[in-house]
Amino acid sequence: FFVPGSGLDSVVGNATVLYLLWWIPYVCFMLLFGIDLPKKFKYDGTPNNPKWDTVFHSTMRQGACILIGRTFRGRSKRESLQQMEENNFDLVDFLIYMGFHMIAALSAFYLIGYPCFESQKFHLFMLIFVAWLAVTRGSSRYTYYTTKMYSRALRKEFADQLEEK
Repeated sequence: FFVPGSGLDSVVGNATVLYLLWWIPYVCFMLLFGIDLPKKFKYDGTPNNPKWDTVFHSTMRQGACILIGRTFRGRSKRESLQQMEENNFDLVDFLIYMGFHMIAALSAFYLIGYPCFESQKFHLFMLIFVAWLAVTRGSSRYTYYTTKMYSRALRKEFADQLEEK
């Protein structure tokens, strides 16, 4: 991607560009639309019928909201739990999350990439570990989408019929 001799014409330079080609559009999407997709309430307080979820919201509901709130925002655990319940995370939370995502991803190029280059055994271990991680997390996410998320939506849709029985 880079002009030879620029200092960025390396695997790390190309990986950084590739990461930014994902990161910038994702952040723009989330800032424009995504942050509001799974919210339970609209801005005026009326109930919302969320149809979509994002990885950011899912990660925040798994405890990252409490950690970010306590460490960087001075937010109480009760406030964080309410945000998690309503899927109502603000832009500052998102920007902190994405800042740490970028730091972790870019540092991984050095912390994992160099040992992979130096050791075939470490490289093999990382290949197996990443394949296992992708299968585990992918199946967990698929299970969430096909069971928990949709069963909740179906119960809500057919609540009146279920109550009659």
